[in-house]
Amino acid sequence: MWSSSSIRFFALATPPCLGVLVGNLAIAAVPPTDAEAAAQAAANPKLTDPCKLRPVGGLSSRTLAVYPMIDDPVAIAIDERGRIFVAESDRQELGVEDNRSSRWWLLDDLQAQSTADRLKMYEKWAAKREGGIAYYSKYADRVSMLEDTNGDGIIDHREIFAGPFNDPLIGTGAGLLCRDGDVWYTNIPSLWRLRDRDGDGVAEIQESVYDGFGARVALRGHDMHGLAWGPDGKLYWSIGDRGYNVRTPEGEVLHDPRAGAVFRCNPDGSAIELFCTGLRNPQELAFDDFGNLFTGDNNSDGGDSARFVYCVEGGETGWRMEYQTLDGVNQRGPWNQEGIWHLRADLAPTKTLATNPLQPAWTVPPLAHVGSGPSGLVCYPGTGLDASYQGAFFLCDFLGGASYSQVLAVKLQSFGAGFQVTSVEPFIENVLATDLDFAPDGRIIVCDWGDGWYSGNKGELYAVWDAKHSNDAAVLSTAQLLREGFTQRDNDELRELLAHQDRRIRQRAQWELAARGTGTTSLLGDAAQTAPNVLARVHAVWALGQQAEARRASNPNASDQLDPLRFVAPLLNDNDAEIRAQASKVLGEARAIFAAPKLAELCADPAPRVRYFASMALGRMRAIDEVPWILSMIAENNDQDVFLRHAGVVALFWMQDPLKLGELAADPRASVRLAALLAMRKSRDPRVAQFLEDPERLLRLEAARAINDLELDALTPKLAQALVRMNGENSAVISSAPSATPRHEFVREVWKLDRVGTVRDLADTARFNSPPDEVRTLDVPDAPRNAGDKFIARIRGTIEAPQTGAYTFAIASDDDSVLFIGADESASTLREVARVEGYSNVNEFTTMPSQSSGPIQLEQGKRYAFEARHAEGGGGDHLTVRWTLPDGVIESPLGAAPIDTSEFPLTRRALYAALREGTPEYASEVCTYALDRDNPEPMRMEAVAILGEWLAPGVRDRVNGAYRPIDASARSADAFKAVLTRRLAPLAEDRSAAIRAAVLEMTSKHGVSLDPDAALRAISDPALPERERVASLRSLAADTNRGPLALQAALASESARLRLTSRSIAASLNFTQALPSLREAVASGSLIEQQSALRDLAKEPSLATEIVAPLAQQLADGSLPSALALETAEIAKLSTDAAILAALARFNARTSIEIDRYTSLCLEGGDAERGRQVVLYHQSAVCVKCHMIEGTGGNAAPPLDGVALHADARSILESLITPQAVVVENFGPISAMPKMGPILTSAELRDVVAYLLTLKTPVVK
Repeated sequence: MWSSSSIRFFALATPPCLGVLVGNLAIAAVPPTDAEAAAQAAANPKLTDPCKLRPVGGLSSRTLAVYPMIDDPVAIAIDERGRIFVAESDRQELGVEDNRSSRWWLLDDLQAQSTADRLKMYEKWAAKREGGIAYYSKYADRVSMLEDTNGDGIIDHREIFAGPFNDPLIGTGAGLLCRDGDVWYTNIPSLWRLRDRDGDGVAEIQESVYDGFGARVALRGHDMHGLAWGPDGKLYWSIGDRGYNVRTPEGEVLHDPRAGAVFRCNPDGSAIELFCTGLRNPQELAFDDFGNLFTGDNNSDGGDSARFVYCVEGGETGWRMEYQTLDGVNQRGPWNQEGIWHLRADLAPTKTLATNPLQPAWTVPPLAHVGSGPSGLVCYPGTGLDASYQGAFFLCDFLGGASYSQVLAVKLQSFGAGFQVTSVEPFIENVLATDLDFAPDGRIIVCDWGDGWYSGNKGELYAVWDAKHSNDAAVLSTAQLLREGFTQRDNDELRELLAHQDRRIRQRAQWELAARGTGTTSLLGDAAQTAPNVLARVHAVWALGQQAEARRASNPNASDQLDPLRFVAPLLNDNDAEIRAQASKVLGEARAIFAAPKLAELCADPAPRVRYFASMALGRMRAIDEVPWILSMIAENNDQDVFLRHAGVVALFWMQDPLKLGELAADPRASVRLAALLAMRKSRDPRVAQFLEDPERLLRLEAARAINDLELDALTPKLAQALVRMNGENSAVISSAPSATPRHEFVREVWKLDRVGTVRDLADTARFNSPPDEVRTLDVPDAPRNAGDKFIARIRGTIEAPQTGAYTFAIASDDDSVLFIGADESASTLREVARVEGYSNVNEFTTMPSQSSGPIQLEQGKRYAFEARHAEGGGGDHLTVRWTLPDGVIESPLGAAPIDTSEFPLTRRALYAALREGTPEYASEVCTYALDRDNPEPMRMEAVAILGEWLAPGVRDRVNGAYRPIDASARSADAFKAVLTRRLAPLAEDRSAAIRAAVLEMTSKHGVSLDPDAALRAISDPALPERERVASLRSLAADTNRGPLALQAALASESARLRLTSRSIAASLNFTQALPSLREAVASGSLIEQQSALRDLAKEPSLATEIVAPLAQQLADGSLPSALALETAEIAKLSTDAAILAALARFNARTSIEIDRYTSLCLEGGDAERGRQVVLYHQSAVCVKCHMIEGTGGNAAPPLDGVALHADARSILESLITPQAVVVENFGPISAMPKMGPILTSAELRDVVAYLLTLKTPVVK
C-alpha cells in the first residue's frame, strides 16, 4: 500500500526549474508505485541520523520520530499530557481528488451546491475510476497518537486513535485540537469530536458534530482545518474554497459552495456561526494574546502572492474557487484584474508605494505577502523562547522540498484599527513542515512531510527548543499546571493564573472561572478592574463575557446585581484603550443595549481600535438610535482605515434597517453612501442598482460588482443600461488618426546553448559580441513567453525620456537577468541598475530588492542606451522591463501606452450584462463600444469576444467564471447578424491589428460579411432604433468618403435626434460651413433641434450674431418661446455685440426678482430624463435624502411620486427656488430643504421641473 499527502499546501509557487514538473503533476497526479514507495521507505532518515533542521542561532533541535512511527503527517495537536495526535492521510488522488487531474467534471463541480451534489458527480463519472464508486473508499484517513513512554525524548509508542475515515465524501483530515479529553478533528464533510473513554488510546466515541462541508472538489488540499480556541471560549476552524452547505439544528442553512471561510461554535458543539469568508485556503488559524485572529492564505499560482490575513468578523477577503480556472486575458478574474490580493500602501508601506485603485471596497485586504506555501501557524504562547518573540507568529512555508522550505517568524504591530507586519525572518530552515505546535514543556514540535508533494511511506517529527529557557520557572509551571488541570484549584489561585506568562494557562484559568458562574462573577469583575497587568484584565473581561453568554442561554430575562455585564460596562471609561476596546466587544456580543449610549460616544474615541469595536457592538445590538454616531465615524474615517470602514459597514448591515439604508443612499458624503451600498450588498438589497449612476466612480464600480457577482439577475437590465450610459457619455466623433510614433527602439537577440543558461552567462561579453542565432525587433522590452530552454538573450536599443525628472526602472524575468541603462545613447555608457537572481513571476517586480533601480535622472527628449540580458535554463521563461515616470505613471512594459483601467470592472460587467439581456438593441450597444477607438483596447476586445458568443453564450460568467448559463433559444440570428452587418464595417480598418483580427474571426464565425455601406444605409432606416442610427452616424463621421454622405442622410431623416447630431458633428468639423444648417434649425426645427443649434452656436458666438440678435430682442420683450429662453440668454452672455448685450440687460431688468428670472428661463423646455438623473443622483441636491421617489429615498419630506397630480410647472419651480413658501401638512412649520438655485444650474432646474411633471402615479398610503 502507498499513501499520499493531504497536499493542504498544494497550490504553491515553485522554483522555475521545477515549474514544468510540478505543473504536470498538478494536472495529472500519478501516485508512486509499490516499488517506488518501498524505495522511498528505504531512503527515509533514521533516528540515529544527525537532525537536519537548521533553527536560528542558539536553538537546539532533535528528531523525535520517523516513518513508520509517523506516516504522512498533515496536522498535529498536543494534549495537556504532552501526547501528540497526528492527522494522517492515504487518500490523495485515491479518493480525495482535484479538478486539475479530473478536468472532465469541472462544469459539474462548478454547479455543485452540496455534498449530495458532489456524490452524484462521483457516481456520474464512476467509470473513470478503477473499481467504480468503490474507488473512493479503498484508502483511508486516520488519527494516530504518539507518546514518549519512557521519558527519553524519543517517540516510542504509536496508536491508531481514530479511523478509518474512508467514506466517498470524506477527506482530507487536516485539523486537530485537544481539550480536556476531547480531540476535535476536521475531515470533510464533518467536524468530528473524538473521545477515548477507557484510556486505551482508541477513541470509542467518534461523533460528527456538523456536516455538509466540502460541497465541491475544487483543489486537493483545500480542506477543513485550522482548529483553535478563541478568546470567547468558542471553537474556531477554517475551510478552504471547497465551500459548505451546513444545516444547523435550529434549521438555519449556512451555504456558500464557492469560498473558504472561518466558523465558530460553542465548546459543546452548539450554536455554529459563520465568522468570515472569502478565503482561498486558510490552512491554520491563530489568535494573538489580545484575541485577534490571523491566518496564512495560499496563492493561486497566477502571479499572485500568499497572504497574511487579519480575520475580522463579517469580513470577506475576496476569493472564489472559480477564479482558479480563469486564465488568459482575464487570468484569475477579479482576483488579479482588480487587485483583490494586492497590498495597501498604508498597511504595507515598505512593500508598495500605492494602493491599487481598483481594489474592491467590499473586500478586506491582506496585511502582507508572506511566504509562498503557508501551512501550519501558531502564535508564541509566552514561554520557552526569548522575550523578543513575544506576540510573534510561526508560519510553516511549504515549497515541496526541505532545502527551500522553512518556518518563518512573523511579527506585527498595531496600526489604526488593524495591523502591520513589521518583520518576516527565517526561524527554522531545511524543514518541509506541514504543521507545528508548542508542547507543554516549551518545545516546538514540527511535523515534516519528508519530501515532495505526494506521500509514500514517509514522515518525520522534530523538536526545537531554547536550552537556556528549558528550566525557566514559567516553563516548568506551565507543564505542571497543564498536566494537573484546573478544576481542583480555588478561585484565588485561578485569579492569580490570569496573569501567568503563558497564554495557555491564562486561557484555562479564564475558562474555569467562567464556568463557575455567579460564584466568581464579583471576583472577575474586580480582576477586570485591578489585575496586575493588562493581559490578566483582558482575560477577566473575556470570562465575564462567557458568563454573560451562558446566563443569556439559560435565563434570557435574568437581571440582578451579579449580571456579569454590569461589571464590564464601567470599563468603557477605562484609561487603557485596549480595555475599552475589549469591553466594547464583550458588551456587543452580549447585546447589552443598556450600554449603547456610552458605546456611541466611543465611536469618536481617540483610539481607532476602540472605535472599531464600539461600532461593531452597536450594530450587533441593533442600537438604531445611535446610527448617527456610526455615520460620523464613517465620515470622519473617509475610507482611509479599511478596518474602520468595515466596522461601519457591518454595523449598518447588522442594524437590519432598510429604511435607514435607503436614506443613506442620498447622503452627500461619499464615504457614507459607500458604506450604505456595501451594507446593502451584504443583504442582497436590490437598491444597490441606484448607485450605478452615483457621481463617484468607486460607488458605480461597487454597484456593478454587487449586481453581477452576487447574481442579482433581476437587476441585470439596469447593469446593461450602464453600457448605454457609457456609450452616451463618450459620444465624440470616432477618430481614425494613426497612433503617435514610438519614442523607443528595441531589438531582441538570442544565442542558443547546449546547456542551461546561468547567471554567469550574463557576464560573457564574448558571447554577446558574437553573431546571434535569432534577431527580431520589438515595440517594447517584453520578450516572448515560454520561448524555449537553454539560451541567453538580450534586448537592446535606445529609449527617449518623455519628461525631465527621476525615473525608476524594474525588471522581471525567469530565469536570471540584468538591466543596464546608459548616461546617453552610447552603449559605452551603460551601467547595471537592476537584476533578477533566480527568477520572479510574470510581471512581479518586487520579489527581491535588486529588481528595482534607484532614482535615475533623465532629461525630456534625450535618448539613452538600453540593454537587458537574460539567461534561461528550463521550464517557463519571460522578461519584461518597466519604468515609473517622474509624474508617478507606470508604463509596464516600458514604452507601452498607459491604459486607463479605472472603468474596467464596470465595463466588463456591463458588457456581460448586455450579453445576458441578448436583444439586438444591446448587441448594437456592444458594437458601439467596440467601435469607439477612445475606449481601452482590452475592453474593446472583450466587446468583440462577447459578440462572438451572442447566439450561443458560454455557460460561465465572463467576469468571474461562475456557472451561469444563458437561455438564448429565443434570440433571432437574423436580427443579430443584421446589427453586425450594419455596425462593424469600420472595425475591419481599425488601427489595432488585434481588433481587426478578432473582428474578422468573429464575423466569419457568424457568417457575416462586413459591408462599409451598411452603416450608411442604417442612418436612413426608420425601422431601426434611433440610438443605433445615431451611433452609426458617429462611427462614419470621420470617414473621408462616407462621412459627408452620412451627415447628409441624417440631416434629411425624419429623426430630430439624428438631425441635431448631424449639425453638431458638422459644426465641430467646419463651423462656418455648418452655419446655414444651424440657422435653419433655429428658424424651423423642432424644439430639441432649436436648443441644440443654439448650444452649438454658443461655441462660436462671434459668428452667430446675425442669428442670435432677433432672438435676444424677443427675450427682452417677453415674446420669445419660454423653452428657448435659457439657451438664448446663455449665448447672449457670450456675445460682444452691443445690441445683443443691450437686449440682455433689458431682460435682466425685467426679471430682477429672482423667481421671475427663474420662471422666465426654467419653466419649459426641460429634458425629463436628465432631470431624473439630477433628482436621484445629484451629489449636492440629494433630493432623495428626504423625499421618497420611485421607491427610493427618505421620509423626512413628502413623497414626490404623484406630485404632478396636484402641482403645475410654476408651483414646482417655486418650491425648488423658495422651499419655505409651501410646507406640507404633518411636516413641520419650516422646510429643511435648501434653496436649489445656488445648488443647481438653470438647465438642471429646468430638467428637474420637466421630470417632476411626469410623476403622475398616486402615492399609495
